[in-house]
Amino acid sequence: MGSGAVAAEDLGGTRRRDLRLITVAIVVSALGSWSYNVAIAVYAYEQTHSPGWVAVATVGRYLPALVLTWLGGRWVDRWPRRTVAVAADVACATAMAALALLAAAQGPLVVAIALASVSSAAARLQSAAALALAADVVTESQLVRSAAMVSTAEAAATAVGPALASLVLAFAGPQVVFALNGVTFAASALLLLRLGPVVERGPAPGAGRQSPAAGDRQVGRAVWPLLAARALAAGVYGADVVLLAVVATQQLRQGTAGYGWLLAGAGAGGLIAASVLRRGVGKVGAAAAGGSLLGMALYSLPLLVLAWGPGMVASLAVQAVRGAGCVLVTTAVIAGLQRAIPSRLAAPTFARAHSVVLAGTSAGAVTASILLRSVGLDTTLVVTALVPFAAMAALSPALRRFDRSSAAVQAAGDPQLDVLRGLSLFHDASRRTLYEVADRAVEIDVAAGVAVVTEGEPSDALYVLVEGRVEVTADGRSGPVPLRTLVAPAYFGEIGLIHSVPRTASVTAVQPCRVWRIPADAFLSAAAQAGLSSALSDSVRIRFSSVGSFDGESVPLEI
Repeated sequence: MGSGAVAAEDLGGTRRRDLRLITVAIVVSALGSWSYNVAIAVYAYEQTHSPGWVAVATVGRYLPALVLTWLGGRWVDRWPRRTVAVAADVACATAMAALALLAAAQGPLVVAIALASVSSAAARLQSAAALALAADVVTESQLVRSAAMVSTAEAAATAVGPALASLVLAFAGPQVVFALNGVTFAASALLLLRLGPVVERGPAPGAGRQSPAAGDRQVGRAVWPLLAARALAAGVYGADVVLLAVVATQQLRQGTAGYGWLLAGAGAGGLIAASVLRRGVGKVGAAAAGGSLLGMALYSLPLLVLAWGPGMVASLAVQAVRGAGCVLVTTAVIAGLQRAIPSRLAAPTFARAHSVVLAGTSAGAVTASILLRSVGLDTTLVVTALVPFAAMAALSPALRRFDRSSAAVQAAGDPQLDVLRGLSLFHDASRRTLYEVADRAVEIDVAAGVAVVTEGEPSDALYVLVEGRVEVTADGRSGPVPLRTLVAPAYFGEIGLIHSVPRTASVTAVQPCRVWRIPADAFLSAAAQAGLSSALSDSVRIRFSSVGSFDGESVPLEI
C-alpha cells in the first residue's frame, strides 16, 4: 500500500474519531437536556396545575437565554471553540447542580426558571461551538452526512431523554433529573477535551487586499431564509411544549408521564429519519428548500390528526411522523449553514441560529397558551398545523435561491479558502486542514520575468499560483527547454517535497503574478492529515516518472 493510501486512512480515522467525539458529546449533553425539559415542565405543572405556567416556564427561561446567547455569539470566536464548548458545559453542570438543590428544597419556581435560563444560554453556546468544530473536521462532501449525524444524536436524545425522565419521575422527583443532567454536561466536557489539536485562525494570505466586511454582509443576507426556517420549526416545538402537556393529561388522560412518552415517540421517528439521512439514502437533506418544506409538512400537518382525538397508540404513531419531519428540517438547515458559512463566522452564526430557536420556541409557547384560552385545544392544534406549513411554503423561493448560491456565499465570505478548495490537490482536505495551510501561506507578488523557483535549488515550499501565468522550463544542452505553461489557479512544487529531491525545473513569471508560498512542513503536515488526493497521486505518477528528451538529454518533468 502506498504512502498516500496510508495517509488517507490516517485522515479517515482522525476525522471519524473527532467527529464521533463531537457527536457523542452533543448526544450526551442533549440527552440530559431533553430529560430536563420534561422535568422543568412537570415541576411547573405540578406546582401550579396550569398550562399557562408551563408556557411561562418555557418563555421565562428562553427569553433571558435568547439575550445571553445573542450577546455571547458576538464573543464566542474570541476564544478557541473547544474552550468555549467545554466552559459552557461546565457552566451548565453548575447551574443544574444548583437547580437540583433548589428542587429538592421545593424552592420558588421563579428561581428555578432563572437557573434554567443560564443553563439554556450556555447550552446554546456549547452547541454553536461544537457545530462549528464539526464543520471544520469533515470534508465539504461530507457536510450533509455530518449534519445528519448531529441530527441522529439529537433525535436519539429526544427519544431516550423524555422516556428516561418519565421513568425517573415515576420513582423520584425532578431534582434527580436535574442532577443527572448535570452529570451529562460534565461527561460532554470530558469528551470534548479528548479532541485532537485545533489550530486558531490567523490572518489569511491576501487579507489586506480586501475588507471582509462586504463578504460578511453577503453571508448574513444569504442565510436569513435558513434562520427563518429554523425559527418556524422552533415555533412548532414551543407550541408542543404547551399543547402536548394538555393532550397527554386531558385528552389522553395519561398524566405527566404521557407527556414524556409523546416526546419519546417523536424522538423515535426522528431517530429513524436521521439514520436514513446518515446512510445517504435520503438526499433531500442536501437541499435546504426541499428538506425544509417536506420536513415541515411532516412536522406540523400531522397535528390535524391529534385534533381528532386519537388514542395513545395512534398519537405515538403521529408523533413518530412528526419527529421525522423535525429532524429533516434540522438537517436541511444545519447542512446549509455548514455548507455556506466560512469557519471564522461559523460559531457566531450558529449562536445566532440558536437565538432564533429560543425566540421561535418562546413565541410558539406563548401563542399556543393564548389560543388555548381563546379557542380551545382542537382549534389550536389546527392553527398550529396549518400556519407554520403555509409560512414555510412562502419561504421556499428564498430557500431555493440560497441553494443555488451557497457556494458563491462561502467564496465571498472566505475567498482564500475558496482558492484552495478549487485546486484538485486539496480535493480531499477538510476545512480545518485547508485553514491550517492558508494560515501558513505567505503571499508574494512576482514581476514578469522573475523566477519563482530555480532548477537545482532545494525543494522547501509548495506554491499556489493565485493570479497570472508562469512558464515551466528545464535546462537543456542548448539552453532552457519549455515544458509547460501554468495559468492561475494552479500549483507547483509538490513533487520535490514529497520525494525530497531538488527542483528539477524552473518556474518563471510570464506576466505579473501573485503566488502563495506554503512552507514544506505545512504542506507535508496537511498531506499527512488529509492523505494524497487522487489528483495529487496522478501528479506524482505523471510528473515524476515521465521523462522528456531535449537535445539528447533526458529531463524529468518535475518541478
